[in-house]
Amino acid sequence: MEPAEHAPDRLGSAVALRLLAAATATLLGFCVHAASAHAGTGQVVFLRSVLSIPPLLLWAVLTGPLSDMRPRAPRRHLIRGIMGGATMLLNFYALAQLPVTNAQTLSYLTPVLSIPAAVILLGERLSTRSVVAVALGFAGMMAMLYTATVRPDWGWSEMSGMIAGISSAFLMALTRVQIRAMTATETITSIALSFAVITTGMGAVAVAVTGWTPMTGTLWLWAGGAGLLGAVTHIAATASVARAPISTLAPVDYSGLVFALVLDFVLFAHLPGAWGWLGIALITIAGLLTALAGRPVASGLRGR
Repeated sequence: MEPAEHAPDRLGSAVALRLLAAATATLLGFCVHAASAHAGTGQVVFLRSVLSIPPLLLWAVLTGPLSDMRPRAPRRHLIRGIMGGATMLLNFYALAQLPVTNAQTLSYLTPVLSIPAAVILLGERLSTRSVVAVALGFAGMMAMLYTATVRPDWGWSEMSGMIAGISSAFLMALTRVQIRAMTATETITSIALSFAVITTGMGAVAVAVTGWTPMTGTLWLWAGGAGLLGAVTHIAATASVARAPISTLAPVDYSGLVFALVLDFVLFAHLPGAWGWLGIALITIAGLLTALAGRPVASGLRGR
């Protein structure tokens, strides 16, 4: 598998991969939320990371030469892994403190924040369609966040979860830009595997500080699901940003909110109110604007 710079931007496959990543990330959020009821955040991070390594290794063996697993720029992988690990810790804490839909809604600040970062750091150019699509997606997120957070019974734990979720979104925006830049020289396999290894180490350090909860069948089930879904999400998300600019794909990320609402209905028979339906409509329009667009306006990275 060659680095992504040798492949032209392919918007159709990039959107499909981003939709897959949004769907699996939503399922991952439910697994993490459930696992967090049985173990601390550090342990959940460790389990999610270490259990994602076997499926990543299997995928690497089936899709390319073993040399694809070797990082070409180890320092960049280390920095990306540490940033991603911090993002994961904050996001998992938010998932432990908040309902899944609330925590994931906060994570969708990332698409908006990633666009100025991509413009400043990568030199991406924005099209009018991209700006309108992201604005609609952000408005849809705010509509859904409004209905999710108007709750008088919230206290400090929920507020700390909100702070962690917002901080995670800021870090994720920077990490996403870094991944886009790395795909110019690094393979998707090496990016995914190095991240899993580094966050496993960070999770182990967190467990050493906070302690280990004995494993149960239920915890194994949720942690195993998180590991597998984490591997799929990372591969799909990394492959998508290797195919199209971040600013072009940003609106598609909001589809995860729709997936979360569908799961809420299927699992808990919850239906959104008027603001929730408005949010779904705006997010759907934003996604369609992106999916129906032609070739991205800005595909190259600065300095190529």
